[in-house]
Amino acid sequence: MTLPTSGAAPISVGGLVGGSDSMLLGLTCLSVLSLLYAFFVLRPRTKGGSSAPPTVTNSPVSGLPVVGTIVEFGKSPVKMVQRCYEEYGPVFTVPFFHKRLTFLIGPEAQEPFFKAPAEVL
Repeated sequence: MTLPTSGAAPISVGGLVGGSDSMLLGLTCLSVLSLLYAFFVLRPRTKGGSSAPPTVTNSPVSGLPVVGTIVEFGKSPVKMVQRCYEEYGPVFTVPFFHKRLTFLIGPEAQEPFFKAPAEVL
């Protein structure tokens, strides 16, 4: 609905201007959330330094970091763990969203974990 004015451009009441403002706000919020997701979830984990176990970042199921390992684990967790064991050895870390799961496969890999003092853990 437009209101007639004298010599000026018509004024839009409840038209597309209000709709595009809310769409712009929605897209801005979506962009900010996407950037936060990329920063906190997809960024490489450096905590632990050189003594940290290797992090599984690739998957034959999907080339996307984090997402590929989650999809592969959802399809067949045993096959994924076997593949990672063969590729990375008995100790490796798999990122799942904002958490990291570290696998210790076999008694030799688990022994230091159970015998380490609380300060190390």
